Amino acid sequence: MHSISLRRCFPTIMMLCAFSSPVIAQDDEEKAWSLSLDTITVRGARHTSAVKGHGDGSLQWNMQMMDDLPKILGNADPLHYAQMLPGIQTNSEYKSGINIRGCESSHNMISIGGTPIFNANHLMGFFSTFNASHYKALSLHKSTTLASTSNRLGGELNMELPTERPDSLGGELAVGFISSQATVRTPIGRKTGLTVSARASYMNLLYGRWLRAADQQLLYSFYDANATLTHRINERNLLVLDAYSGNDRLTMKESDYHTEMGDNWGNRMAALHWLYGTGNDLAIHTTGYVTTYDNKFQLLMQGADFQLLSAITDIGLKSTADYKRWRWGIESVVHHIEPQSLKADESFNKSNGDTPATNSLETSLFAEYAQPLAENLQAVAGLKGTHYLYSEGNAYASADPSIALRYDDYVTQLSIGASTKHQYLFQTGFSNMGLPSEFWLSCSDRRKPQYAYVWSASAARYLFGRRYRLSADAYYMQLYHQIEYSGSVLDYVNSTYDIERNLLYGKGYNYGFSLMLQKCSGNLTGWLSYAYTRARRTFDHVKMQDYYPAAHERPHEVNAVGSYSLGRHWSFGATFVYASGTPFTAPRHLAFINTNFLIDYGEHNANRLKPYERLDLSVNYKWYTSLFREQGLNLSVYNVMGRGNELFYYVSTKAGADFAYKPISFVVDVLPSISYFCKF
Repeated sequence: MHSISLRRCFPTIMMLCAFSSPVIAQDDEEKAWSLSLDTITVRGARHTSAVKGHGDGSLQWNMQMMDDLPKILGNADPLHYAQMLPGIQTNSEYKSGINIRGCESSHNMISIGGTPIFNANHLMGFFSTFNASHYKALSLHKSTTLASTSNRLGGELNMELPTERPDSLGGELAVGFISSQATVRTPIGRKTGLTVSARASYMNLLYGRWLRAADQQLLYSFYDANATLTHRINERNLLVLDAYSGNDRLTMKESDYHTEMGDNWGNRMAALHWLYGTGNDLAIHTTGYVTTYDNKFQLLMQGADFQLLSAITDIGLKSTADYKRWRWGIESVVHHIEPQSLKADESFNKSNGDTPATNSLETSLFAEYAQPLAENLQAVAGLKGTHYLYSEGNAYASADPSIALRYDDYVTQLSIGASTKHQYLFQTGFSNMGLPSEFWLSCSDRRKPQYAYVWSASAARYLFGRRYRLSADAYYMQLYHQIEYSGSVLDYVNSTYDIERNLLYGKGYNYGFSLMLQKCSGNLTGWLSYAYTRARRTFDHVKMQDYYPAAHERPHEVNAVGSYSLGRHWSFGATFVYASGTPFTAPRHLAFINTNFLIDYGEHNANRLKPYERLDLSVNYKWYTSLFREQGLNLSVYNVMGRGNELFYYVSTKAGADFAYKPISFVVDVLPSISYFCKF
């Protein structure tokens, strides 16, 4: 039990005072009476859940509370667990990115302290991208009906930085069979603190022989590193210097064909934040940042050297200010984009396909005003203007209005809103199977900015003394100027390789709703949720003119997440997901003509994989010594029920002229893992 803010209880307290006040007697000389309360005790259930909802529909997840959930391969992945929240699609194995409310992965912003991170995934989307122990919390904004959100059509997922100075040296360590990670927090003087995290894999060292088959050898490694330095200048000014670096390296060798394939990709980011606050009405957050992502794919085959290169770099400056009912801000960012280009030596298409790099300048201004309409009810109106200069003398401009109504009496929360959104960056590629084959493009004369009309509504209410929270939300989005890549991997060995000829242009819409029942207090916490999603697209292609399901659409999804603490030593965690299968295009005919393999496909995305189902379990045993604040062992099992979930299909030939398409499942049905962790 704990005390609750007096602000939330003020109406009740005033009512109690009114009933407790004595009658004031008046005679010849007026007397004034006063009532003094020595103490006020308000009791309520302690909120122990990791996830907390806010009145604007956003969610916040405390990263320090992820310890009890299953740690796949020894890691608790924030992006993996964010997919268990309603409105965010669960990805299959071999699938990267994050899809919020039916949007493409590129429509959603993934950031660290508000600084964008592009293509945030390790190999196959299966390994964790962020060191969860480094961050304070994960915040999620599914709604885009605010002018202050980024120039993306979808939602925002932000890893919140540690801003408090550590009181003493401390940290935590986790050691698994695939990788290990560590976080160290230390004070530096009276006003400065440092948090450093690192993680590295050693798959090749322990499992190198397992990754060898016949004449093939697979080598893979990755690392992540974070550093956050905070300096409190005075009570009103705080400086935060943050840096992140992550990298993957993949090599596959095949001796029979004298072939070697390699891929090296990763992110680097550095940002300086200045936070100013008076503690009353004014708060300012200013950030200067540099963030970059690059991918270098190389294929050496019988003397021929093929390279596919792509990269994107942002250099930006932004500032937001909150003053009483106003919020306003400005952001200016330079995009340097290198779309995927082909470089080839000793082959028939030598150096044919070098796509030129582009530079653009994106500048946005926004303002929001919150007007109280009644007790606990307010309207928030906003306007964002953006100027996008994509070449000398050529530019796009947009004005995006937004409006929202919010009601919040600390028990019931209601919100409804509408807005328009523009996005000036595109992401495309021939595959989204967790490989870094997706690349970025800028607006141009032909590629007009994407834009969307968005309507959303949400409601939430605490039940049974705030021990439970029931929430629901619904949305509808109309999307315009979408693009789709119609080519395949064979385009890169074609002598006339050209990005533009493989791009299709179209539009679409998303709509859906979700329900979530959350247990907020007690030894057992978690939630049960259901989401219904429709994401439809149409493009200027003979087989794609009718509206068809987007490749990531899952109409129905059920998620359950729970953690249970049993005393000081034992804790248990479980996650369960049941989701509709994703669409795919099935072949109708196959033929061999002049040794060429030809496939005639049927209606685009007219078929679906079987439903996806997975249960993960974990158990922690903890003990305590004078040397370490906490030590423990974690045993986690991925896909306990051993479901052979279908991930995609491939075409295979049979004897004669027959052919079949067969499903591919994850490499193992059940994946157990054990790790040691300690906190000091």
